[in-house]
Amino acid sequence: MIKQLHIRNIALIEDCTLDFGEKLNVLSGETGAGKSIIIDSLGFVLGARADKTLIRHGASFASVEAVFELTDCPGTREKMRAFGMEEEDVLILSRTMSDTKSEVRLNGRISPLSMLKELGATLVDILGQHENQSLLSVSSHIELLDKYGESAIAELSTAYSTQYERYREIERTLSSFGDPAERARRLDLLKYQIDEITAAELKEGEEESLLADRERFRNSEKILNAVAASSSALEGDDNFSMQGVISLAMSALRQATNYDPLLEALYGRLDSAYTELNDILDELHSYTDSFDFDDAKADFVEKRVDLIRSLKRKYGATVDEILSNLEKYREEYIRLSDSDDEIQRLEKEKENTYTRLLSLAHKISEIRRKTALSLKKEIEKELSELGMKGSVFECTIDSDDAFITEKGCDKVEFMISPNPGEPLRPLSKIISGGEMSRFMLAIKVITARLDMIQTLVFDEVDAGISGKIGEVVAEKLALVSDLRQVIAITHLPQVAAMSDDHYLIEKSTENMVTRTYLTKLDEEGVEKEVERLSAGAGIYGSLHAKELRSLALEKKSALRKNR
Repeated sequence: MIKQLHIRNIALIEDCTLDFGEKLNVLSGETGAGKSIIIDSLGFVLGARADKTLIRHGASFASVEAVFELTDCPGTREKMRAFGMEEEDVLILSRTMSDTKSEVRLNGRISPLSMLKELGATLVDILGQHENQSLLSVSSHIELLDKYGESAIAELSTAYSTQYERYREIERTLSSFGDPAERARRLDLLKYQIDEITAAELKEGEEESLLADRERFRNSEKILNAVAASSSALEGDDNFSMQGVISLAMSALRQATNYDPLLEALYGRLDSAYTELNDILDELHSYTDSFDFDDAKADFVEKRVDLIRSLKRKYGATVDEILSNLEKYREEYIRLSDSDDEIQRLEKEKENTYTRLLSLAHKISEIRRKTALSLKKEIEKELSELGMKGSVFECTIDSDDAFITEKGCDKVEFMISPNPGEPLRPLSKIISGGEMSRFMLAIKVITARLDMIQTLVFDEVDAGISGKIGEVVAEKLALVSDLRQVIAITHLPQVAAMSDDHYLIEKSTENMVTRTYLTKLDEEGVEKEVERLSAGAGIYGSLHAKELRSLALEKKSALRKNR
């Protein structure tokens, strides 16, 4: 659920922070005070289109930050895992825009807008406008219907899922074989690849050895010149050589060792150096004598290196990878060569699995139709109580045996006729915002326990109603808010009186600058706002507001206790 919303420079709001409670949060204020700004801000931080006209006049940027607690949000956590995000108990959505750029951050990390939209859709439903409403997505209707009838459909759904997964696995396996022409082409290619790699007779570690040989052959002249120069420098000439110098040093030092034993160690080191120098010279001569430069061998190495590099471009980044792929090609070749019997077996299993799938799908469809009738009765009852008497709701189910999906063979869509005599229409075609809001409220009263979205925002669900229906709307909101966090923008005193947390939205002008402010009301403030919404004034209005608030709290407590 949303714990905090921080808005900066959105429309008339310069800087404000809203701390929401867990149950029924009410926002109210005079017409034009800026209630819609809150909805726009929330939509913006959930991924709605960035409307730069929302940036407050005179400001260089606008930003909204929303802090969500993920105590019971499996859908959100699943998305976070899919996105490679660390799972935490708090998710902070942040979005900033200016005239030149925009930025999205998820838990402080810059992220693409697409991730924000997908996460936002699991966190909040904004009801009463056509953005961010999960119920307007036809694909969600079958899931909602199945959740509503979960106790009756669960066992069949589990059995169906098992069969469907096996059916898809068989399809994938058969697809991997291809048709006869594809198999023939694939076998030809595999044979060519196997023969080409096999003929090369690759060996592990061979490439490294060849490269070393190639480097030596390519630089043979430099190597021999360097060895000769080194030998010459050490041997010197008749007048001077390294051996002669060390020998003279040893002769000069030998006599002194008779007088100072400490010089014996130095003499021994000179002797070792003389011996080591002679060994080095012997090895240099031996290297020169044994250096073998064979044009034929050098040519073989060059061609061998070229061959290996050609194979690497085709079959793998290393010799080891090429050899590993060779084994895979051989296995696939054998599998495709002997595929006729396996394909025949799989085709038979596919047919049998499809038959079982259809049988289960038909049983599920039958249960769905019974469940749809029950859902219809409940929703029409709720709509009637909400002042939409005569509304007709239908959960249409079209079955098609050729339309097998992970959910069965049914296409489910919610349809409604909000007024007597009107034809049934999809939810998305309902024009009246008030009707849409009340329909959504009716749905949520029934399905709040089923939905995984924890926060519901009702944008003027009370539009165009008053009196007794207003009391019913307030009671319904109280019921839903016992299961899900609710944020309701309202003009009704009955809804305001039912609030658990209440913000007053006000607008003021100072020095030709207009700003919108939000104030969290205490109990006295709530009573005053109920009085204002009731159009009451003076002592009688105050007494009426106190009584309305007291009755609402009493009714709310009873509703939640008896739920």
